[in-house]
Amino acid sequence: MNLLEGITIIDFTRLLPGPLATHLLAQMGAKVIKIESPKRMDYVRTSGVQVDGASMLFHQLNHNKVMKTIDYSTEEGRAELLDLIKNADALIEQFRPGAMDAWGFGYEALKKKYPELVYVSLTGYGQNNDYAAEAGHDFNYLAYTGVMSLLKDEHGKPTVPDTQFADIGGAYMAIIAMQAALLKKAITGVGSFVDVPLADAMNPFIAVPYALHKGGLDYRKFNIVNGKTTVNYSPYQCADGKWLAIAAMELKFWNNLCEIIGKPEWKRDNNLDIMLTKFPKQEVEDFFKTKTRDEWMDILKGEDVCAAPILEIEELETSHYHQHKNTFETFETPNGTTLKTVGLPFKACQS
Repeated sequence: MNLLEGITIIDFTRLLPGPLATHLLAQMGAKVIKIESPKRMDYVRTSGVQVDGASMLFHQLNHNKVMKTIDYSTEEGRAELLDLIKNADALIEQFRPGAMDAWGFGYEALKKKYPELVYVSLTGYGQNNDYAAEAGHDFNYLAYTGVMSLLKDEHGKPTVPDTQFADIGGAYMAIIAMQAALLKKAITGVGSFVDVPLADAMNPFIAVPYALHKGGLDYRKFNIVNGKTTVNYSPYQCADGKWLAIAAMELKFWNNLCEIIGKPEWKRDNNLDIMLTKFPKQEVEDFFKTKTRDEWMDILKGEDVCAAPILEIEELETSHYHQHKNTFETFETPNGTTLKTVGLPFKACQS
C-alpha cells in the first residue's frame, strides 16, 4: 500500500506500542527508520524463541523498516542522526519524559533546527503532571482508566487479559495523532509536538459503561454488551468443547436466531425480558451443547443472527474467514527466512 509513500519517519520506539504503530505506518507505505543505540537496544529482540538472531515478534514488528544502530552519545553518531532527522517528516519516541531532552533530541531542541518536524511522544501517563515520571505497563494503564474494573471473573477478581489493550490501543492513537499532525503540516508547513499517553488511549474504551453510570444506571447490571447480563449477548460452549459467540443484541436478531434453531418459544418482545434476571439461560446453554461449534455455524452462517465461532489462535491461519480476508502475509528476514505476520487491517483502492 502506498498511502503514505514519500513520508519518512524516525522511530525511537521499543517494546510493543511504538514499534507496532510504526510497523503499521510502514505497511501504509511510509519509510520508517528505526534507531537503536548500542547502549539501549530494543528489549523485544531477545524476547522469545530466536529466529535469525532476533525474536519472532521483533521480526514481525520491524521487518519493513530501515534498521540503524547509532551511538548518538558520540559526536559522530549525533551528526549522523541529525542528518536523518533533517530529511524526515516525523519522529516518534517512547521514553519517559525528559529522556530525549537529556540526549539532545527533545522537541524544543529539534524544533529550532526543523520547525516543520512532527514529533510524537508516546508515554505512559503524559508530560508535566504528577504521574509523568511513573513507570508503567499495559496492566497499570488498564487499572487507572477503569478498564480493568470491567474485566472480572465470576468472583469479582480482576482478570488480566491475554493481550495488551493499552499498548495496542496506544499504537492506534499514535497513528491517529501523527497523521493529524502530518495533515496540519501539509496545510500550514508547520510541525507539531503531540503527546500520546498510553493510559489516556484507554479512555474511549469506557464509553458505554461511563454513559450508563452518568445516566444513573448500574453499568454492572445494565451493560447489555458485557456478556454477563443478557442471554442474547454471550458465549456458549458447544458439544466439542469449543465456543460460539452469540451477539444478537437487537431483538430482531435474537428472534430470528430463535426461529432458525427451532426455539420460537424463546422469542421476546421486550429487551428487559432477555435479561438474565428473567430468562432461563441454562436452557440456552444446554441447547447449544447439543451440536459442535462448526455444526452450529453451518446452520447459522448467513442467517442474519450475529453468530461467530470463537477461534483459537491455532485455528486462525486455516480458518475460512482469515483465508478469505488474507489476514496474514509473509515476509523474509535479512537472512532469507520466510515468516508470517498480520497484514494491514484495512484495504485501500488505488486510483
